[in-house]
Amino acid sequence: MSPTAFGVLLVVVSTMVEGFGQTFLKKSAIDVTRRQRWILLGVAVLIVEVLLYSGALRYLAVSTAFPITSLSFVMVTILSHWLLGERV
Repeated sequence: MSPTAFGVLLVVVSTMVEGFGQTFLKKSAIDVTRRQRWILLGVAVLIVEVLLYSGALRYLAVSTAFPITSLSFVMVTILSHWLLGERV
């Protein structure tokens, strides 16, 4: 696998991880009894996302990596429907 392909893979994975982090934070607003747990989980997942994205920037230019992160909008939509039962 070429370094560029590896960088793209890291950005895609980080985008998927970001979708989970955002969904967990939304869950914290819905589930008041376990709010702190969902916030901590969401923040922890987003920290992992930042580390993955930073690692991807070793292999890709920001001008290449940043547009790929727009997939996070799609990922959050899919996960919100799947995990939270929201209508799309």
